Amino acid sequence: MVFCCRTIGKNRALLWRLNGKDGSVLILILWVLVLIGFLSGEYLSHNRGKAALSHNAWDRLKLEAGIDSAIDLFASGYTPDKDTEESPGGWSSIFVGDVNLWVKADEESKRTNINTAQDSEIRQQIQNSFGEDEKGVADEISDAVLDWRDTDTLIRINGAETDYYEKKGLPYIPANGSFKTLTEILLVRGVSHRLFWGDPLAEILNEKEEEKEEVSHPLPSLVEGFTIYAKDVKRLSIIAPGKGKSYTLVLVFLKKQQGKWLPFSCCRSMLLVQTPL
Repeated sequence: MVFCCRTIGKNRALLWRLNGKDGSVLILILWVLVLIGFLSGEYLSHNRGKAALSHNAWDRLKLEAGIDSAIDLFASGYTPDKDTEESPGGWSSIFVGDVNLWVKADEESKRTNINTAQDSEIRQQIQNSFGEDEKGVADEISDAVLDWRDTDTLIRINGAETDYYEKKGLPYIPANGSFKTLTEILLVRGVSHRLFWGDPLAEILNEKEEEKEEVSHPLPSLVEGFTIYAKDVKRLSIIAPGKGKSYTLVLVFLKKQQGKWLPFSCCRSMLLVQTPL
């Protein structure tokens, strides 16, 4: 009997040792499975991120190719035909591949030259961008624009000269001369991104919904009202779609040489439409 008890005791100890080892192995296996699951999740997440980046890059490439094609198309003398969808503002909807663009071509002669126009013309054009309710703000920006382009350092009543820009810690001062680029207007005191670029896509959408009773029509932007180029220059405006409410506005300036319109300057900005899509 004693022998049996001892044998049972030894067997029990042996089982305990075996179970202990099996438990350790089981825990190790579970940790390995957790690690494999984690690494698999990280791998899939990484691949999803790369796929999203590749998709966005491809969309961007198609968009840029569409814009370049539209420029080449209009430079060759293309004009939208009667079947092309057109808004009252002169914008035409065209497809370049599967990219839908809004385009408009017109002459710079219809705009006010910010470098050569009389002071009164500058003031009137800026006032048009505000409306009568904000005449005070329009006067401030008009004086700041005129102070920027004149050659003296005298400050108009509502204007701004070098002292203002230095006190603000800005890395530039008024040119006291002609505007070299259209986007230089953005440097003038009081000129916001919204005031300068406007919201041309909202204008198109409003025109398409004009049969509704309450439609707000955006005021003209400074970039639409002003130019720095000669009257024989043509402007090609392109609206390219973006993600959600974003879109890109591209302005291309062309001059006729040897019977062909050739682009010589371009500016662009990403905008957000301010009316529901």
